[in-house]
Formats: sequence, structure tokens, C-alpha cells
Amino acid sequence: MVAVVAVAVGALATAGTATAWSATGEKAAPAVDQGPKLGFYETYRGHQIMGWGSGDTACAYIDGKRLVVYPGDSGQYTSAVQGFQPERSLRAITRASVKTLGDNALSADAEPAAHCPQFEIRTPVATPSATK
Repeated sequence: MVAVVAVAVGALATAGTATAWSATGEKAAPAVDQGPKLGFYETYRGHQIMGWGSGDTACAYIDGKRLVVYPGDSGQYTSAVQGFQPERSLRAITRASVKTLGDNALSADAEPAAHCPQFEIRTPVATPSATK
């Protein structure tokens, strides 16, 4: 599961960096330059956290469930878990939300965001071993 999520984060973090070519073979200019899309993926206090993007297009997850984040002034963020306690970065607000959650799990977000994918985390099913 961790490998699948890590690959998904890598693919999403680099999305939009492909070069477009016009019908004449010339390099086409991108419609919007969003700059580098740096992300993070790590285990923090026993939870898998990941995130990428910035401002209104920032996406953050705790154990595969989307953390609702709100951009603030000077690149700071607050979250649905942290309320009105801003943090300096997307990673910092995700970590602070994990601290607030403790051993509790984040509930699934009722309203998905168009710019953040939904993940389906499945527990591996144990297969009977062939012992003879």
C-alpha cells in the first residue's frame, strides 16, 4: 500500500511538467506556469502524511484521507483539524493536524476537491499459504 501511495504522490507531484508540442512541431507555451510542484511523503508519529501544491491548489493527506486545508497570509495554512492555529507551510499544518488527532483517524471528507484526488485505501487480504 505504501508503495502504491508513494508512486501516486510522485506522479501527482510531477503532473503538468510535460512539454507540449504544436501541430507544426514547435514547442508550445504552457497555458499557466504554476512553478515547481514540490511535495512531501513521510511517516510522522505513526501516520502516513503527504501533500503537494500551494495556495488554493494545495492537497494534504493523512493515512490516505484528504485533510481540508485553508491557505492564509504569507504562505501559511490552517486546517479543519487545527481550526484557527495557522502553520508556516503545508507540511507543518499536516504535522500539526497529526499531533491534534493523536491516535484517532481522520474522517473521510464529505466534499471532495476537484484539484485533489481521492484515494481508496484497501487492506491487503491474507491469502492462504500453500503448505504441504
